[in-house]
Amino acid sequence: MEHRRKSISTILRLFALAAAFICAAAFAVPAAAENGDVPERDLYEFSIQAMEEGRYLRVWGLMRLTYVNRSADTMYSIALRLHANDADANCMAIGSVGTDGRSAAYTLSSDGGILNISLPREIAPGESTRLFMRFDMTLPETGDRFGANSTGYMLGNALPIAAMYENGVWRTEPYYSNGDSFYSRIADYKVAMQIPAKFALAHTGTRMSYDSGRAYETYYIAAPSVREFAFALIPNAATAEATARGGRVKVHALGQSKAHAAFGAQCVAKAIDFFSENIGEYPYSDIFVVPFDLNGGMEYPGLIMVNKAYFKSSKSTEGALVMGHETAHQWFYGVVGSDQVYSPWLDESLVEYLGFDFLRQYAGTDAADALERERYYAMRHEYSRTKRLDGSLEDLSGADYFFMVYAYGHDFYAKLVNEIGSGAFYEGLKTYYNANYMGIGTKEKLIAAFSEAAGRDLTEWFEANIAPEAAQ
Repeated sequence: MEHRRKSISTILRLFALAAAFICAAAFAVPAAAENGDVPERDLYEFSIQAMEEGRYLRVWGLMRLTYVNRSADTMYSIALRLHANDADANCMAIGSVGTDGRSAAYTLSSDGGILNISLPREIAPGESTRLFMRFDMTLPETGDRFGANSTGYMLGNALPIAAMYENGVWRTEPYYSNGDSFYSRIADYKVAMQIPAKFALAHTGTRMSYDSGRAYETYYIAAPSVREFAFALIPNAATAEATARGGRVKVHALGQSKAHAAFGAQCVAKAIDFFSENIGEYPYSDIFVVPFDLNGGMEYPGLIMVNKAYFKSSKSTEGALVMGHETAHQWFYGVVGSDQVYSPWLDESLVEYLGFDFLRQYAGTDAADALERERYYAMRHEYSRTKRLDGSLEDLSGADYFFMVYAYGHDFYAKLVNEIGSGAFYEGLKTYYNANYMGIGTKEKLIAAFSEAAGRDLTEWFEANIAPEAAQ
C-alpha cells in the first residue's frame, strides 16, 4: 500500500505540473494549432516526475500527443513504440489511455514494445487527434543508453513515441539490439520535469524556466523540431560550458571532474563549429554531453552520451573521435533523418567518416591516421566480407554490423572523397542536408546530391562499392 499511496500523490503533482506548464510555457507552437486547426507537426507534451526508490530510479509520466495524419489514408488506430520495454521487457507500465477526451481501447504486444490504440473517431488525411496516456517505469541496471549507469541514469529512447506510418501500415518491426533500431519524424516537445535536487539534468531542447526546492527541482523545457526527446540525470556532477557559432550555441558538459567536463564542452563546441562550417548550421541553441558506461557513444537531439573513459586526458584522441562522431549525428540522424532499421549505413557510415575528418582538424593528421589504422585493423586484415554495405539491421548481425557499417562504411566514404575530391564531397553533403532538412534522407537522395556536386552520375559507382565485390 505504501507504493500505491506514493504513486497517487505523485500523479496528482504531475497533473498540477502539467496544467501549469501547458498553460504557461513560453513555447510557440504553430499558429494553426492555437486556432484549433491542424498543427504543422506532431506535438508531444510530457509531465514527468522522477524519484529514487532504494537503488532504482522510478519515473511517472503523463503524455498528451497531438498527432497529425500526414498520410493519404484514413487512420483508425495509432501505434506507439515503447522502446523502454525493448530495452527491458515490461519495465514501462501503462496506466490509462484516452483520445479526444474519451477512454480508448488498446493492446500491448507480447514484448511490450508496441502499443496499438483504437481510435473512437477516425483521422482523415490532414486532420489530427489528441492522445492522452499515463505511464510509469523503473529503470533497469544496464550501463547503456537506457538504464542505470555508474555515472547516473540515462533515459535515451525512454518516452513513448509514435511509430512511423509508411505505405499504408504502421512500422512495428521487431527491435534489434545491434545498432540503433529507431526511426521517427520531426515533432515539437514541451516537457515539465521534476527530479531530486542532487541530480544535474541534461536533455534535448532549451530550458524555458526553472524552480528550485530543497528536495526537488522543476524544469520546463521546450524542444521544437526534434526527432525525439531524451534526458539524463547525473548525481553530484561537475559542470562546464563552452560556446560555438560565435556564442549562438551553448555546449553544456557534465562530468566526474571539472577537467573532464571542460574537455567535453570544448571538444563538442569545436565539432559544432566544424560541421556547421562544412555542412550547414546547427539549428538549435543548446547541446549537452554526458558520461555513461557503454563503450563508444550514443546520439540524441541536443544530447550526446560518451563513455566515461573518453573524458580523461589520457584518452583525449579517442574521446575527440567519439565526440566528433556523435556530434555529426546531430546533422545526420537528427536534422536529416533516415531509416535506421533498414538503412543503418545512411547515417552511421557517414558520421564515422566525418568523425575522423573532424579528428584530423582537432588532433592532427598523424594522430587521426594512427587511430584509424588501429580501429580498422581487423576489418582490413582478418574480416572476410560477404555483406552489402546497405544491409538492414537484420542482415548485419553480430560482428558484421561493426565491420560493415562502421569500418567498411568509413572506407567507403574515403574512397568517395578520393573519387570526387574533398570539395565536391562537402558540397554534396551541403546539398543533401539542405534538401532533406528536418525530413528523411534515402540512398537515392544521397546519390543525387553527390552526383550533382561531382558533375556526373555516381549511381554505378555507389552500387559497385556498396556490393561485397568491392572488397575483392
